[in-house]
Amino acid sequence: MAVSFTTLQIYDQYLTTYRSRDYDSSNRKVTRRSSRYDTHDQSELQNVYSAIQWKNRFAPLYLNEPTPKSIAFAVHLKESAQNLKQTINSLSGDDNDLFAMKTAYSDNENLATVEYVPEETDEEIPASFALEVESFASPQINTGNYLNANQATTLKPDSYSFDILTNKLHYELQFNINEGETNKDLQSKLSRLINNSDIGVSAKVIEEDGHSALELTSDAYGLPFQNARHFSVNDDKTSYRNGVVDYLGLNENVKEASNAIYSINGNEESSYSNTFNVHGAYRVTLHPENGMGAADIGLYADAESLSHNIETFVDGYNHFLDGVLTDIPDEKGKTDDLSLTRLLAKDMTKFLDLHRESLEKYGIKVNEDASLDYEQPENITDTDALKGFGNHIMRKLTSISLDPMEYIDRRICAYPNPFTNYINPYMTSIYTGMLFNTYT
Repeated sequence: MAVSFTTLQIYDQYLTTYRSRDYDSSNRKVTRRSSRYDTHDQSELQNVYSAIQWKNRFAPLYLNEPTPKSIAFAVHLKESAQNLKQTINSLSGDDNDLFAMKTAYSDNENLATVEYVPEETDEEIPASFALEVESFASPQINTGNYLNANQATTLKPDSYSFDILTNKLHYELQFNINEGETNKDLQSKLSRLINNSDIGVSAKVIEEDGHSALELTSDAYGLPFQNARHFSVNDDKTSYRNGVVDYLGLNENVKEASNAIYSINGNEESSYSNTFNVHGAYRVTLHPENGMGAADIGLYADAESLSHNIETFVDGYNHFLDGVLTDIPDEKGKTDDLSLTRLLAKDMTKFLDLHRESLEKYGIKVNEDASLDYEQPENITDTDALKGFGNHIMRKLTSISLDPMEYIDRRICAYPNPFTNYINPYMTSIYTGMLFNTYT
Protein backbone atom coordinates (compact mmCIF):
# COMPACT_ATOMS: atom_id res chain seq x y z
CA MET A 1 0.00 0.00 0.00
CA ALA A 2 1.34 3.40 -0.98
CA VAL A 3 1.99 5.81 1.87
CA SER A 4 -0.15 8.91 1.45
CA PHE A 5 -0.52 12.10 3.46
CA THR A 6 -3.76 10.69 4.87
CA THR A 7 -2.00 7.50 5.94
CA LEU A 8 0.72 9.48 7.71
CA GLN A 9 -1.96 11.44 9.57
CA ILE A 10 -3.54 8.17 10.72
CA TYR A 11 -0.22 6.83 12.01
CA ASP A 12 0.54 10.13 13.73
CA GLN A 13 -2.86 10.20 15.47
CA TYR A 14 -2.54 6.54 16.42
CA LEU A 15 0.93 6.89 17.95
CA THR A 16 0.17 10.20 19.65
CA THR A 17 -2.99 8.82 21.26
CA TYR A 18 -1.94 5.34 22.25
CA ARG A 19 1.79 5.09 22.82
CA SER A 20 2.45 4.85 26.55
CA ARG A 21 3.91 7.88 28.29
CA ASP A 22 5.40 8.65 31.64
CA TYR A 23 5.94 11.91 33.46
CA ASP A 24 9.58 12.57 34.21
CA SER A 25 9.68 14.75 37.31
CA SER A 26 13.39 15.49 36.87
CA ASN A 27 13.02 17.08 33.46
CA ARG A 28 9.36 18.03 33.84
CA LYS A 29 8.67 16.41 30.48
CA VAL A 30 6.23 13.78 29.30
CA THR A 31 8.53 11.15 27.87
CA ARG A 32 8.32 7.73 26.34
CA ARG A 33 9.73 4.99 28.54
CA SER A 34 10.88 1.95 26.57
CA SER A 35 11.08 -1.51 28.03
CA ARG A 36 12.06 -4.95 26.80
CA TYR A 37 8.34 -5.63 26.19
CA ASP A 38 8.09 -2.84 23.58
CA THR A 39 10.36 -4.60 21.10
CA HIS A 40 9.87 -7.85 19.20
CA ASP A 41 12.32 -10.16 17.51
CA GLN A 42 11.85 -11.78 14.12
CA SER A 43 10.38 -15.00 15.52
CA GLU A 44 7.64 -13.09 17.36
CA LEU A 45 6.65 -11.26 14.20
CA GLN A 46 6.62 -14.56 12.30
CA ASN A 47 4.32 -15.99 14.97
CA VAL A 48 1.90 -13.09 14.49
CA TYR A 49 1.90 -13.63 10.73
CA SER A 50 1.34 -17.38 11.21
CA ALA A 51 -1.54 -16.64 13.57
CA ILE A 52 -3.15 -14.43 10.92
CA GLN A 53 -2.81 -17.19 8.33
CA TRP A 54 -4.23 -19.82 10.67
CA LYS A 55 -7.16 -17.61 11.59
CA ASN A 56 -7.96 -16.90 7.96
CA ARG A 57 -7.86 -20.59 7.08
CA PHE A 58 -11.08 -21.21 9.00
CA ALA A 59 -12.62 -17.74 9.31
CA PRO A 60 -15.79 -17.03 7.32
CA LEU A 61 -16.17 -13.93 5.20
CA TYR A 62 -17.85 -11.14 7.17
CA LEU A 63 -19.72 -8.10 5.96
CA ASN A 64 -18.44 -5.16 7.98
CA GLU A 65 -20.07 -1.75 8.07
CA PRO A 66 -17.92 -0.12 10.72
CA THR A 67 -19.00 3.23 12.07
CA PRO A 68 -16.38 5.74 13.25
CA LYS A 69 -17.31 4.84 16.84
CA SER A 70 -16.93 1.08 16.29
CA ILE A 71 -13.58 1.60 14.56
CA ALA A 72 -12.40 3.73 17.47
CA PHE A 73 -13.62 1.01 19.83
CA ALA A 74 -11.60 -1.62 17.95
CA VAL A 75 -8.43 0.50 18.07
CA HIS A 76 -8.91 1.23 21.76
CA LEU A 77 -9.64 -2.43 22.52
CA LYS A 78 -6.51 -3.54 20.68
CA GLU A 79 -4.33 -1.08 22.56
CA SER A 80 -5.95 -1.89 25.91
CA ALA A 81 -5.25 -5.59 25.35
CA GLN A 82 -1.63 -4.81 24.46
CA ASN A 83 -1.23 -2.66 27.58
CA LEU A 84 -2.59 -5.43 29.81
CA LYS A 85 -0.17 -7.89 28.19
CA GLN A 86 2.69 -5.55 29.03
CA THR A 87 1.42 -5.27 32.62
CA ILE A 88 1.40 -9.06 32.98
CA ASN A 89 4.81 -9.36 31.32
CA SER A 90 6.22 -6.79 33.73
CA LEU A 91 5.18 -9.04 36.62
CA SER A 92 7.31 -11.90 35.29
CA GLY A 93 10.58 -12.86 36.92
CA ASP A 94 14.00 -13.11 35.30
CA ASP A 95 13.13 -16.52 33.85
CA ASN A 96 9.78 -15.24 32.46
CA ASP A 97 7.96 -17.00 35.29
CA LEU A 98 4.58 -15.25 35.42
CA PHE A 99 3.73 -13.32 38.61
CA ALA A 100 7.21 -14.07 40.00
CA MET A 101 8.56 -10.51 39.85
CA LYS A 102 9.92 -9.30 43.18
CA THR A 103 8.70 -5.97 44.53
CA ALA A 104 10.89 -3.27 46.05
CA TYR A 105 9.94 -1.06 48.99
CA SER A 106 11.12 2.21 50.52
CA ASP A 107 10.44 2.94 54.17
CA ASN A 108 10.51 6.69 53.38
CA GLU A 109 8.54 7.30 50.20
CA ASN A 110 8.41 11.03 50.90
CA LEU A 111 12.15 11.04 50.23
CA ALA A 112 12.51 8.27 47.65
CA THR A 113 10.29 5.84 45.75
CA VAL A 114 11.69 2.76 44.08
CA GLU A 115 10.98 0.30 41.26
CA TYR A 116 12.61 -3.09 40.79
CA VAL A 117 13.99 -3.55 37.24
CA PRO A 118 16.34 -6.57 37.33
CA GLU A 119 16.61 -6.90 33.53
CA GLU A 120 19.15 -4.08 33.55
CA THR A 121 21.87 -5.94 35.47
CA ASP A 122 23.87 -9.14 35.44
CA GLU A 123 25.44 -8.67 38.89
CA GLU A 124 24.24 -10.11 42.18
CA ILE A 125 21.42 -7.98 43.56
CA PRO A 126 21.43 -7.25 47.31
CA ALA A 127 18.19 -7.73 49.21
CA SER A 128 18.40 -4.26 50.80
CA PHE A 129 20.56 -1.15 51.17
CA ALA A 130 20.61 2.13 53.07
CA LEU A 131 20.16 5.40 51.15
CA GLU A 132 21.13 8.80 52.55
CA VAL A 133 20.58 11.96 50.50
CA GLU A 134 22.83 15.01 50.93
CA SER A 135 21.54 17.13 48.01
CA PHE A 136 19.25 16.87 45.01
CA ALA A 137 19.93 17.37 41.34
CA SER A 138 18.77 20.78 40.17
CA PRO A 139 18.57 22.72 36.88
CA GLN A 140 20.17 26.03 35.98
CA ILE A 141 17.86 28.94 36.81
CA ASN A 142 18.31 32.50 35.53
CA THR A 143 16.08 34.97 37.38
CA GLY A 144 15.67 38.35 35.73
CA ASN A 145 15.26 41.79 37.30
CA TYR A 146 12.07 42.52 39.21
CA LEU A 147 10.38 45.36 37.35
CA ASN A 148 7.16 47.25 38.02
CA ALA A 149 4.68 44.89 36.41
CA ASN A 150 2.16 47.46 35.19
CA GLN A 151 4.64 50.14 34.17
CA ALA A 152 5.23 50.70 30.46
CA THR A 153 8.58 49.37 29.28
CA THR A 154 11.23 52.01 28.64
CA LEU A 155 12.48 50.17 25.55
CA LYS A 156 11.55 51.87 22.30
CA PRO A 157 8.95 50.17 20.08
CA ASP A 158 10.89 48.23 17.45
CA SER A 159 11.92 44.74 16.31
CA TYR A 160 14.25 43.08 18.83
CA SER A 161 16.08 39.78 19.13
CA PHE A 162 18.42 37.92 21.47
CA ASP A 163 20.33 34.65 21.46
CA ILE A 164 20.03 31.60 23.71
CA LEU A 165 23.08 29.34 23.44
CA THR A 166 22.73 25.80 24.80
CA ASN A 167 25.30 23.01 24.85
CA LYS A 168 23.97 21.78 21.52
CA LEU A 169 22.55 24.64 19.48
CA HIS A 170 22.35 28.39 19.02
CA TYR A 171 18.89 29.99 18.84
CA GLU A 172 17.91 33.53 17.91
CA LEU A 173 14.51 34.66 19.17
CA GLN A 174 12.89 37.57 17.35
CA PHE A 175 9.94 39.68 18.52
CA ASN A 176 8.41 43.16 18.46
CA ILE A 177 7.86 45.62 21.30
CA ASN A 178 4.75 47.71 20.76
CA GLU A 179 3.76 51.16 22.01
CA GLY A 180 2.38 51.11 25.56
CA GLU A 181 3.49 47.54 26.31
CA THR A 182 4.05 46.96 30.03
CA ASN A 183 6.95 45.11 31.59
CA LYS A 184 4.75 42.16 32.41
CA ASP A 185 3.36 42.11 28.85
CA LEU A 186 6.90 41.92 27.51
CA GLN A 187 7.93 39.21 29.98
CA SER A 188 4.81 37.16 29.22
CA LYS A 189 5.41 37.46 25.49
CA LEU A 190 8.99 36.23 25.83
CA SER A 191 7.89 33.42 28.14
CA ARG A 192 5.45 32.14 25.51
CA LEU A 193 8.04 32.54 22.75
CA ILE A 194 10.66 30.53 24.62
CA ASN A 195 8.27 27.77 25.72
CA ASN A 196 6.82 27.38 22.22
CA SER A 197 10.31 27.15 20.73
CA ASP A 198 11.14 23.90 22.61
CA ILE A 199 14.87 24.67 22.86
CA GLY A 200 15.67 22.94 26.14
CA VAL A 201 14.88 26.00 28.22
CA SER A 202 11.53 26.82 29.83
CA ALA A 203 10.34 30.22 31.01
CA LYS A 204 7.76 31.69 33.35
CA VAL A 205 6.85 35.07 34.83
CA ILE A 206 7.11 35.31 38.61
CA GLU A 207 5.43 38.12 40.56
CA GLU A 208 6.07 39.66 43.95
CA ASP A 209 4.55 42.82 45.50
CA GLY A 210 3.47 44.33 42.21
CA HIS A 211 6.77 43.51 40.50
CA SER A 212 7.47 40.76 37.96
CA ALA A 213 10.53 38.99 36.59
CA LEU A 214 11.22 36.54 33.77
CA GLU A 215 12.69 33.26 35.03
CA LEU A 216 14.49 30.86 32.67
CA THR A 217 15.10 27.23 33.68
CA SER A 218 17.07 24.55 31.86
CA ASP A 219 15.24 21.33 31.09
CA ALA A 220 18.46 19.45 31.87
CA TYR A 221 19.41 18.72 35.47
CA GLY A 222 22.85 18.24 36.98
CA LEU A 223 26.25 19.60 36.00
CA PRO A 224 26.69 20.20 32.24
CA PHE A 225 28.79 17.68 30.32
CA GLN A 226 30.60 20.30 28.23
CA ASN A 227 30.25 23.99 29.04
CA ALA A 228 30.12 25.69 32.40
CA ARG A 229 26.35 26.22 32.06
CA HIS A 230 23.43 24.56 30.30
CA PHE A 231 22.57 27.81 28.53
CA SER A 232 23.54 31.47 28.26
CA VAL A 233 21.65 34.52 27.02
CA ASN A 234 23.07 37.49 25.12
CA ASP A 235 22.20 39.99 22.40
CA ASP A 236 25.69 41.25 21.49
CA LYS A 237 25.63 40.05 17.87
CA THR A 238 21.95 39.64 17.15
CA SER A 239 20.06 40.39 13.92
CA TYR A 240 17.71 43.04 15.27
CA ARG A 241 17.83 45.67 17.97
CA ASN A 242 19.47 44.66 21.25
CA GLY A 243 19.01 45.80 24.84
CA VAL A 244 16.38 43.36 26.10
CA VAL A 245 18.85 41.07 27.92
CA ASP A 246 20.27 43.89 30.04
CA TYR A 247 16.88 45.50 30.57
CA LEU A 248 15.33 42.27 31.89
CA GLY A 249 18.54 41.14 33.63
CA LEU A 250 18.47 37.65 32.12
CA ASN A 251 22.15 36.96 32.91
CA GLU A 252 22.53 38.73 36.25
CA ASN A 253 21.11 36.28 38.82
CA VAL A 254 22.11 32.71 37.90
CA LYS A 255 21.59 29.67 40.09
CA GLU A 256 23.96 27.00 38.82
CA ALA A 257 22.82 23.44 38.15
CA SER A 258 23.95 20.75 40.59
CA ASN A 259 24.13 16.97 40.85
CA ALA A 260 22.32 14.79 43.32
CA ILE A 261 24.72 13.69 46.09
CA TYR A 262 23.78 10.58 48.03
CA SER A 263 25.36 7.57 49.72
CA ILE A 264 24.61 3.86 49.37
CA ASN A 265 25.53 1.94 52.50
CA GLY A 266 27.90 4.79 53.39
CA ASN A 267 29.59 5.04 49.96
CA GLU A 268 29.10 8.48 48.42
CA GLU A 269 27.83 8.68 44.84
CA SER A 270 26.35 11.33 42.56
CA SER A 271 23.83 11.54 39.74
CA TYR A 272 22.93 14.10 37.08
CA SER A 273 19.25 13.32 37.70
CA ASN A 274 16.97 12.71 40.68
CA THR A 275 16.20 9.31 39.15
CA PHE A 276 19.04 6.80 39.11
CA ASN A 277 19.75 3.07 39.28
CA VAL A 278 21.32 1.30 42.24
CA HIS A 279 23.05 -2.04 41.65
CA GLY A 280 21.50 -1.95 38.17
CA ALA A 281 18.20 -3.25 39.54
CA TYR A 282 16.63 -0.60 41.79
CA ARG A 283 15.35 2.52 39.98
CA VAL A 284 15.23 5.16 42.71
CA THR A 285 13.42 8.49 42.29
CA LEU A 286 14.12 11.29 44.78
CA HIS A 287 11.50 13.89 45.72
CA PRO A 288 13.20 17.24 46.42
CA GLU A 289 9.98 18.92 47.54
CA ASN A 290 10.02 16.90 50.77
CA GLY A 291 13.56 17.69 51.91
CA MET A 292 16.62 15.53 52.53
CA GLY A 293 16.86 12.46 54.74
CA ALA A 294 17.51 8.73 54.72
CA ALA A 295 15.63 5.61 53.67
CA ASP A 296 16.00 1.84 53.84
CA ILE A 297 15.26 0.23 50.47
CA GLY A 298 14.94 -3.46 49.72
CA LEU A 299 12.83 -6.32 48.42
CA TYR A 300 9.62 -7.63 49.94
CA ALA A 301 9.35 -11.28 50.91
CA ASP A 302 8.07 -13.63 48.18
CA ALA A 303 4.53 -13.79 49.61
CA GLU A 304 4.20 -10.01 49.76
CA SER A 305 5.66 -9.63 46.26
CA LEU A 306 3.17 -12.18 44.93
CA SER A 307 0.31 -10.33 46.59
CA HIS A 308 1.51 -7.06 45.06
CA ASN A 309 1.75 -8.74 41.63
CA ILE A 310 -1.79 -10.08 41.87
CA GLU A 311 -3.12 -6.70 42.99
CA THR A 312 -1.32 -4.99 40.08
CA PHE A 313 -2.78 -7.52 37.65
CA VAL A 314 -6.32 -7.10 39.01
CA ASP A 315 -6.06 -3.31 38.77
CA GLY A 316 -4.70 -3.58 35.23
CA TYR A 317 -7.38 -6.04 34.18
CA ASN A 318 -10.21 -3.89 35.58
CA HIS A 319 -8.72 -0.86 33.84
CA PHE A 320 -8.66 -2.85 30.60
CA LEU A 321 -12.29 -3.86 31.01
CA ASP A 322 -13.67 -0.55 32.28
CA GLY A 323 -11.67 1.82 30.14
CA VAL A 324 -12.56 0.53 26.70
CA LEU A 325 -15.14 3.24 26.05
CA THR A 326 -13.51 6.01 28.09
CA ASP A 327 -12.25 8.00 25.10
CA ILE A 328 -14.93 7.00 22.60
CA PRO A 329 -17.96 9.29 22.97
CA ASP A 330 -20.82 8.96 20.50
CA GLU A 331 -22.30 11.75 18.40
CA LYS A 332 -24.02 13.19 21.48
CA GLY A 333 -20.89 13.06 23.62
CA LYS A 334 -22.09 10.11 25.72
CA THR A 335 -20.00 7.10 26.68
CA ASP A 336 -22.65 4.91 28.38
CA ASP A 337 -23.57 2.91 25.26
CA LEU A 338 -22.97 -0.74 26.18
CA SER A 339 -23.69 -2.14 22.71
CA LEU A 340 -19.99 -2.26 21.81
CA THR A 341 -18.85 -3.84 25.07
CA ARG A 342 -21.58 -6.46 25.22
CA LEU A 343 -19.67 -9.11 23.26
CA LEU A 344 -16.43 -8.39 25.12
CA ALA A 345 -18.04 -8.66 28.57
CA LYS A 346 -19.82 -11.87 27.57
CA ASP A 347 -16.63 -13.43 26.21
CA MET A 348 -14.51 -12.45 29.21
CA THR A 349 -17.16 -13.77 31.62
CA LYS A 350 -17.12 -17.10 29.82
CA PHE A 351 -13.31 -17.16 29.92
CA LEU A 352 -13.08 -16.33 33.63
CA ASP A 353 -15.72 -18.93 34.55
CA LEU A 354 -13.24 -21.60 33.45
CA HIS A 355 -10.74 -20.32 36.03
CA ARG A 356 -13.10 -19.10 38.77
CA GLU A 357 -12.36 -21.90 41.23
CA SER A 358 -8.57 -21.68 40.95
CA LEU A 359 -8.59 -17.86 41.14
CA GLU A 360 -10.53 -17.88 44.39
CA LYS A 361 -7.63 -19.74 46.03
CA TYR A 362 -5.53 -16.61 45.52
CA GLY A 363 -8.16 -14.19 46.80
CA ILE A 364 -9.40 -13.19 43.32
CA LYS A 365 -13.19 -12.94 43.04
CA VAL A 366 -14.88 -12.95 39.63
CA ASN A 367 -17.89 -10.61 39.51
CA GLU A 368 -20.97 -10.96 37.31
CA ASP A 369 -19.85 -8.07 35.07
CA ALA A 370 -16.52 -9.88 34.38
CA SER A 371 -14.56 -7.52 36.65
CA LEU A 372 -12.28 -8.79 39.43
CA ASP A 373 -11.89 -8.06 43.15
CA TYR A 374 -8.88 -8.99 45.23
CA GLU A 375 -8.46 -9.68 48.93
CA GLN A 376 -5.11 -11.00 50.09
CA PRO A 377 -5.40 -14.54 51.52
CA GLU A 378 -3.58 -15.57 54.67
CA ASN A 379 -1.22 -18.03 53.03
CA ILE A 380 -0.25 -18.81 49.44
CA THR A 381 2.11 -21.69 48.80
CA ASP A 382 1.36 -23.23 45.38
CA THR A 383 1.33 -20.76 42.47
CA ASP A 384 1.07 -23.25 39.58
CA ALA A 385 -2.64 -22.59 39.00
CA LEU A 386 -2.05 -18.84 38.91
CA LYS A 387 0.76 -19.22 36.38
CA GLY A 388 -1.49 -21.43 34.26
CA PHE A 389 -4.18 -18.75 34.32
CA GLY A 390 -1.59 -16.15 33.38
CA ASN A 391 -0.55 -18.15 30.31
CA HIS A 392 -4.19 -18.59 29.27
CA ILE A 393 -5.09 -14.92 29.60
CA MET A 394 -1.97 -13.93 27.65
CA ARG A 395 -3.18 -16.11 24.77
CA LYS A 396 -6.64 -14.58 25.11
CA LEU A 397 -5.26 -11.04 24.96
CA THR A 398 -3.15 -11.95 21.93
CA SER A 399 -6.31 -13.15 20.19
CA ILE A 400 -8.14 -9.92 21.09
CA SER A 401 -5.35 -7.69 19.83
CA LEU A 402 -5.03 -9.76 16.64
CA ASP A 403 -8.66 -9.20 15.62
CA PRO A 404 -10.54 -6.71 17.84
CA MET A 405 -13.27 -6.46 15.17
CA GLU A 406 -14.44 -9.83 16.43
CA TYR A 407 -16.18 -7.95 19.25
CA ILE A 408 -18.25 -5.80 16.90
CA ASP A 409 -21.55 -7.08 15.49
CA ARG A 410 -20.98 -8.29 11.94
CA ARG A 411 -22.82 -10.48 9.48
CA ILE A 412 -21.48 -13.67 7.94
CA CYS A 413 -21.56 -13.61 4.13
CA ALA A 414 -19.94 -16.94 3.30
CA TYR A 415 -18.01 -19.80 4.87
CA PRO A 416 -14.62 -20.93 3.50
CA ASN A 417 -14.48 -23.85 1.10
CA PRO A 418 -13.41 -26.86 3.21
CA PHE A 419 -11.88 -28.57 0.17
CA THR A 420 -9.33 -25.89 -0.61
CA ASN A 421 -6.25 -24.75 1.28
CA TYR A 422 -6.27 -21.23 -0.15
CA ILE A 423 -5.38 -18.66 2.47
CA ASN A 424 -5.72 -14.91 2.22
CA PRO A 425 -2.84 -13.84 4.50
CA TYR A 426 -3.88 -10.19 4.56
CA MET A 427 -7.57 -10.38 5.39
CA THR A 428 -7.11 -10.01 9.13
CA SER A 429 -4.08 -7.76 8.90
CA ILE A 430 -6.27 -4.72 8.22
CA TYR A 431 -7.46 -5.18 11.81
CA THR A 432 -4.05 -6.10 13.18
CA GLY A 433 -2.46 -3.01 11.64
CA MET A 434 -5.51 -0.87 12.35
CA LEU A 435 -5.76 0.49 8.79
CA PHE A 436 -9.37 0.53 7.60
CA ASN A 437 -10.65 1.11 4.10
CA THR A 438 -12.96 3.79 5.48
CA TYR A 439 -9.83 5.85 6.25
CA THR A 440 -7.66 5.31 3.16
